[in-house]
Amino acid sequence: MNDKLKLYIAVLDSVPSYMVPTLVAHAVLSAHLRFDKEQDNTEYHTWLQHSFAKVVVKVNQKAFDKICALRCHLAYESTILDAKMCCAVVYPMAKQDAPNVLKFAKLWQA
Repeated sequence: MNDKLKLYIAVLDSVPSYMVPTLVAHAVLSAHLRFDKEQDNTEYHTWLQHSFAKVVVKVNQKAFDKICALRCHLAYESTILDAKMCCAVVYPMAKQDAPNVLKFAKLWQA
């Protein structure tokens, strides 16, 4: 592997900034519980043991819809956006394998 694996966490840009830390914490924990139990989880365990790199990006609805089509875990916060899915934790991948929608997404900042 030429590039270490990275976990991308995409947050919809309509999520209020004050909710993002809680949303991401819940999403990553529930994604871990899911990915850890999947049959084909070699890359996940490699990421967990050797990389643990992650990045949180802020995306619009169009980009979020593209990301939802990837291998990912979707999450929401029940108190915002009418409990609509608004966070996608993408299965770990090498940066070179990441689609442009992730590579060029803006980093989340408060």
